[in-house]
Amino acid sequence: MGCGIKTRRFDTNTGSYFDYCGLHCRNAVRNGNWGASPLNGQTTTAAASSSSFVPQQIRSGQPVQNPSSSNCIAPNCNRPRWYNPQQGDYSLFCSIKCRNANPHLQSQQQPQRSQPQPSHAPAVVGSSLGQRACVICKSAPYDAARESLFCGYACLKKAEAMAPGIIEIPMSHPKFRNIAHQFTQKWLHTNVAFRPPKHIYIVLQSATQKASYARYKAKVEREGNFVASGRTEGNENRRFHGSTRQCRLGDPGNTQLCSNTNCPLCGILRTSFDLAFFKVKTGFARFGRGHYTTATSSKSDSYSTNGSTSSYKAIIMTKVVVGRGYKMTQNAQTLTAPPTGFHSVLGEPVQGGKLNYDELVVYDNDAIRPAYLIVY
Repeated sequence: MGCGIKTRRFDTNTGSYFDYCGLHCRNAVRNGNWGASPLNGQTTTAAASSSSFVPQQIRSGQPVQNPSSSNCIAPNCNRPRWYNPQQGDYSLFCSIKCRNANPHLQSQQQPQRSQPQPSHAPAVVGSSLGQRACVICKSAPYDAARESLFCGYACLKKAEAMAPGIIEIPMSHPKFRNIAHQFTQKWLHTNVAFRPPKHIYIVLQSATQKASYARYKAKVEREGNFVASGRTEGNENRRFHGSTRQCRLGDPGNTQLCSNTNCPLCGILRTSFDLAFFKVKTGFARFGRGHYTTATSSKSDSYSTNGSTSSYKAIIMTKVVVGRGYKMTQNAQTLTAPPTGFHSVLGEPVQGGKLNYDELVVYDNDAIRPAYLIVY
């Protein structure tokens, strides 16, 4: 759907494509007002969006594996290069606006070709990128528009192939600042000295782990229709989880998961959360057999322990499909699932209740994934 001229916008966070190339086409379809094409000034009609004008990969719904160098070569522009479906060729620019604003770069325009070739603009390759570089290829800028750590689909797939593991997020990256802000704002214990995040890592997950989580999230979304009410798909949220670290993973220079089978932290990062290990550490579960997280970073800190000498501590930031949460204030230790019609249990602190700080419990392995490792 859409104009059938520009490539659909790719979401590097989810590894999938939107239905439209941008807001112009999305709004035009929804409002029924097809205006002038942003690229050629011609009136866009239903015929212009027919499948004959759309690359076969997009018509079939398959992701288009653009190269990591498929961004516009104009300085400070990270938008994808424009694809001409009639010629089967990519421009070096995203639009006429960028092309006309950079006449000195137009000489680099390459001859027609059936497949996109990498551009060689010095502004977007090599070590000059510094902390703006994709964390995988380090030769193209990350997708700043979506605060992604990757430059595109190809590097996203490489990251999946590298799993299990962790990769450090540069401190200048918006993702680092966003996670650090949540960690700082949710440090609520006044009797525990605050320790600011020093290093934050993305947890690499395999395609299989991502797929099973995505299926569960889609199922919960169908049951709850959360997006329609302005929430995330499946009412997904980020929560903290503290665990024991037997190694020094995350300390400066230590990015390899250890092989110690008694290291819960590396076990979670390697294979995600598993109810088979329920109650191994605490021996107590207020809301029964489930996976426990919290929005309060300082609460997770109390569960974060080191099995080896280190001046740092580490907790996991998870992604959790909350769905419909059932609020509870009293213990319910025999639970093995949320009440009928709900997807999770929300432990809320109230006067006369059992909790001082919040808890979120899910009872399905696919309802939760480790997303980031915070070392502080």
